Amino acid sequence: MKLFAEKGLNGVSVREINQASGQKNAGSINYHFSSRDDLIGELIRDCARALDAVMDARLAALEAAPEPPTIRDIAEILARPVTAEEEQARDPALDFSRRFLAQALISHRDVMFDAMHGEDQAIRRAFDHVRRLAPELPGPLLQQRLRLALLYFTAVASAREAARMGVNRHEPLWSHPAIDANIADTVEGLITAPVSAQTRAALEG
Repeated sequence: MKLFAEKGLNGVSVREINQASGQKNAGSINYHFSSRDDLIGELIRDCARALDAVMDARLAALEAAPEPPTIRDIAEILARPVTAEEEQARDPALDFSRRFLAQALISHRDVMFDAMHGEDQAIRRAFDHVRRLAPELPGPLLQQRLRLALLYFTAVASAREAARMGVNRHEPLWSHPAIDANIADTVEGLITAPVSAQTRAALEG
């Protein structure tokens, strides 16, 4: 996963995969996986399960709270699906996962969504909350905003993970005390921003 996260899904050779996994037999990857996409799909499923589990726990706690959830509450989970405490737990499936998934979203979108089918219940639940809490938005626009939010927080999580792993370690953005709240602000704003006259005209035209 580290190789794919750092070099991109199309930038890693089978030989590099074998070397990284400690396999001496050049055909070992083909023995276990029918294709390169099959290997990538299995890695995506591992990442998705790990991320879904931690997000599911946070959503469950939110739903069990006395006060009903708000879009801001959901935005905080979407903005940072894995907390610092969960990072410290060092689930191996979480290492390099956000950068890897960001790469998959760019270059292997169909493989990613096929692999994540059934492993993304928490994100679907989060989006269901948003749909319920933002009824004033026309359906097609809300769906667009949810997809944009997915792209946005995947990219943000990827950049943050890269900084934590030592890439651009001197970037001050991620150490700023307001960063978590400000990312949640932008996710909430993306979803709840007023619909402009131009957008309504394009929707109705």
